[in-house]
Amino acid sequence: MPRFPHMKGLFGLLPTPYTEDLEIHTKDLRSVADFCCRSRQHGIVWPVMVGEFYFLGEEERVRNLDEVLAEVNGRLPVVFGCSGISVPQVVQFARAAERAGADAVIAMAPARTNQAVAVEMYQRMAGAFSGPIMVQNADGYAPLRGDQLAKLVEDVPSIEYIKEERQPGPKHIAEVKGVLGNTLKAIFGGAAGKFLPDEMRRGADGCMPACELGDVLAKITELWWAGKEEDARALHRLLLPLLNLETHPFMRYVLKRRGVFSNTIERAPAGVVALDEGDKREISKLLEALKDHIEVFPIGPE
Repeated sequence: MPRFPHMKGLFGLLPTPYTEDLEIHTKDLRSVADFCCRSRQHGIVWPVMVGEFYFLGEEERVRNLDEVLAEVNGRLPVVFGCSGISVPQVVQFARAAERAGADAVIAMAPARTNQAVAVEMYQRMAGAFSGPIMVQNADGYAPLRGDQLAKLVEDVPSIEYIKEERQPGPKHIAEVKGVLGNTLKAIFGGAAGKFLPDEMRRGADGCMPACELGDVLAKITELWWAGKEEDARALHRLLLPLLNLETHPFMRYVLKRRGVFSNTIERAPAGVVALDEGDKREISKLLEALKDHIEVFPIGPE
């Protein structure tokens, strides 16, 4: 019996923190996993695009999965991101998730592949991991149409969840919901939570955005579940200007301001999206409007 038989809600994506010598900052990674638990998010995912899986080596990635699981200690479901540069590598990560005891795995097809390769990949993942599989259906990574997803779910019963990220997201969530109905346990949206109310209106059961403001997005989700649609939309309108600014430097900056990360170091140069003083002033102004909706890890000084 899985620890979490039906996963839904706001699953925070962990950015990967780094030390000054560009190694994974394991202490900060554990800190951000603890932050998701204590700020009442509904689950954790690491590493996907937000966690920069494409920058991570195999050994450090698997080793730090153990650290995340140890920190969470069953408080929330932990979904291990298995996306990689090839199908054999994806399957290798799925085997590692099985050994470590992850609650689920998620992956999208490797870059420069096609839909046939994606289907084979999920079939092979099911042979390597005995728990639930989440399909990450993203533009640019051999995305599957609704009918293709329906055939895949029929062929691979351990696919119980889909993160639908083909844009425009809400329309494709409605497509998947219409084709698969209640066959799936949950459909998750993405896109930083920018379209969360519309995604839920069209059939999403949750969202997987970066976690730095995931507690506020979790509140919006719970308001929606409680039938308080206008309250949910009002809070989402307050949060949306910040979500529109989201980049990797933004995530790290907010997590440092909240006392979760000890630094904002990037493994690769941030380039044009690096924050300048004007960016920080604007972010600070927008964060001020949210202070009454943040119950733990309040926004601290620079």
